[in-house]
Amino acid sequence: MRQVPAFSSYLVVGRGRVARHFSRYFELLSIPFLTWDRSQPTSEFRAHLRQASHVLLLISDPAIPAFAQEHSADLSSHVVVHCSASVTVPGIYGAHPLMTFADELYDLATYREIPFILEAEQNADFQEILPRLNNPHFHLPRAEKDRYHALCVLSGNFTTLLWEHAFKEFAEKLNIPKEVLLPFLNQTALNLERSQPGQSVLTGPLARNDTATIDRHLAALEDDPFREVYESFVRVHRS
Repeated sequence: MRQVPAFSSYLVVGRGRVARHFSRYFELLSIPFLTWDRSQPTSEFRAHLRQASHVLLLISDPAIPAFAQEHSADLSSHVVVHCSASVTVPGIYGAHPLMTFADELYDLATYREIPFILEAEQNADFQEILPRLNNPHFHLPRAEKDRYHALCVLSGNFTTLLWEHAFKEFAEKLNIPKEVLLPFLNQTALNLERSQPGQSVLTGPLARNDTATIDRHLAALEDDPFREVYESFVRVHRS
């Protein structure tokens, strides 16, 4: 890796959710930053680079390597960081924020709790690549990045699909508002948070191995595309 310059400001490249959240985090901490996205002239990007020491490439995963290659000369004297969980780019630091980013921006306490996962092989000092941030951070070997990202998707994205489906079906099929499910959702999350390693907080027919109830559930879900999801969870739990 290149020699790390003294911090002057960040240049946030991108205009998606992650870019907006980083910008808000910097605002809350009064950290100097500039923003640029590809709808603006390249000349403006180069002008911003003259004021920045650290560049955050907060663009889509497939676009990161090509953008870095296209602007390699411009970026040669900067610390360049991407936040993808799955991409590895030579000469660029990887720092994945382990968080889900919604349209709504968060408060400072939430941003400060976000863990960052760094590529172990880069032997990166967190304060050098993301100066003035004091977030928890961990190093992960590149060979484990796909497994890490897959587990993030399983635990975060896929549970979101399940809950969105439950909210929709409760409202449309059962005429029960979404809010009725919220205490159940919140307590499930709290039980998981309080659980110890190796301890399961699973409840219901899978925990009881109640085959008769499971069979009735599968029959009730005959026309539901999530029936196969239910079946797959039963198979995994029994394996």
